[in-house]
Amino acid sequence: MATQQMPKVQGHVRDRVGTRHALRLRQQGRMPAVIYGHQESPLPIWLELSEIDHLLHAHTHLLEVAIDNKAQPCLIKDVQWDHLGSHIIHVDLARVDLTEKVTVTVELDFTGDPIGLKESGAFLEHARTQIKIRCLATQIPDKIRVDLSNLGVGQFLAVKDLQLPQGVSAAEDPETILAAIHVAVAEEVAPAPAAAVTEPEVIGKKEAAEEEPAEEKPEKKAEKSK
Repeated sequence: MATQQMPKVQGHVRDRVGTRHALRLRQQGRMPAVIYGHQESPLPIWLELSEIDHLLHAHTHLLEVAIDNKAQPCLIKDVQWDHLGSHIIHVDLARVDLTEKVTVTVELDFTGDPIGLKESGAFLEHARTQIKIRCLATQIPDKIRVDLSNLGVGQFLAVKDLQLPQGVSAAEDPETILAAIHVAVAEEVAPAPAAAVTEPEVIGKKEAAEEEPAEEKPEKKAEKSK
């Protein structure tokens, strides 16, 4: 991708920094940002919120920032969100040499209907939704597309299985699992032990085995009459 094909935004140097000033900029529809890198001093700027928001949602990584009639290619290195995760509040941009390789994080785009999901109880687990790659700044893809069609039950797809574009390499452990097909196993519930059947105890009655034998009394012999 040539430099003239990069999205271009107009940057404006900030004369003040700080939380209060940044809040005022956002209220005016402007996005606080900082450009740094290449052994130059960090430069606080602001961008039009609508422009940068559109580029971020389009998964843009490389753009050209024009400041004082001078344009420079920059990578979007970090995006800060509010505490609800619904609004962007700050962007970090890094100056980049288009002839050098860079390491960036890109989204994984899972496609296809895994054959393993046809089995009863099978479900798909997405272990990762992003991956780090290394390539020239001009070769950064917007997404890495991953076809899961042939994934069966008990199988998984790892970083080493990805089909990456030419000139792009993974900057992750090749064995890192990205997606897998599992089968839910129903838990076996052990039956409750049967309650022992006991006869009701009759109060005041002794068991026959516990009864003591009656003491036999010696019989008296009849006295002879004198």
